[in-house]
Amino acid sequence: MDELDKYWDKIHLKYNSTYDEWLNKYVNLFKKEDLIIELGCGRAYCSNYLLKNGFNNIIACDFSEEVLKIVNTENPNLKTMLFDMSEGLPFEDSSINVIVADLSLHYFNDSTTKYIFDEIYRVLKKHGYLIARVNSANDKFHIPKNAKELEKNFFYDGNIYKKFFEKEDFESLFKKFEICSIEERYMDRYEKTKILWEICIKK
Repeated sequence: MDELDKYWDKIHLKYNSTYDEWLNKYVNLFKKEDLIIELGCGRAYCSNYLLKNGFNNIIACDFSEEVLKIVNTENPNLKTMLFDMSEGLPFEDSSINVIVADLSLHYFNDSTTKYIFDEIYRVLKKHGYLIARVNSANDKFHIPKNAKELEKNFFYDGNIYKKFFEKEDFESLFKKFEICSIEERYMDRYEKTKILWEICIKK
């Protein structure tokens, strides 16, 4: 895990991106006072977008200490929390209104992925939302080169693990949730167009 942490530290130090407006359509679901958690926040583009739009009760969370230092420097007004989501979410049952996870839930094997979604369900309040984007199995360009397939659609290239979801995967993962929308979309934030699933589900 330490090696993976160092890998992400290096990525965040050299990689800079921009917010691509994907959350805009969902903010009407949130109240200004809602407690919003961003999981795997990276440079916290989603959290900063929400702050700029009047949502002040936000915690940006990541397991990279280096990236959270950058986030705190760039925006001292944004609360941050350091933890590894694969070990559980450090929040009380039914305590969170909204969880945002932009391209951060597709780095785990099947059993860990299921555990994380169970944890998300546990900490969300009744009628709370998860708004997320994850890799699509149709996104062949972003499967790591020379990667070994450890499980179906789950790869490891020696540095990083990546999972790619088929739509039927969500049938078991989201059994407890109310599905508001699951749509396959294209994103042009990277050098090559990325195909992903955009998800809105509710407890």
